[in-house]
Amino acid sequence: MFEIRHSDLLLGTSALEDGDPSMGCAEGALIPSDGFNQFKTTVPPENDGDDAIKRWIGLTVVTETGETIDFHDVVLTEVDFGNEVELRVDVLGIPAKQYEALFPNHWQTYESRLN
Repeated sequence: MFEIRHSDLLLGTSALEDGDPSMGCAEGALIPSDGFNQFKTTVPPENDGDDAIKRWIGLTVVTETGETIDFHDVVLTEVDFGNEVELRVDVLGIPAKQYEALFPNHWQTYESRLN
């Protein structure tokens, strides 16, 4: 599991179970921690004009060994479907060598689709 953080505040964890190796992107469901509610009340989401979607950027991702992942940006999205709220995290622009080391299953799936 990867930790999703805003500064030193733990927002939650994610397995980053999906992704696109060719784009250096990994994504997955966010399992929120207690810090997520504090974050939501103190950090406003990006303004995109849709009240059902909240989006935050500028987060960090930390591995189980305490390493911060290199990336272009991290996007946390909260979508309110009325009867359900979905939390997703997208890590964008992970360098290829680091991506392959962190997500070998993503690479295997990607390569199998090419053959």
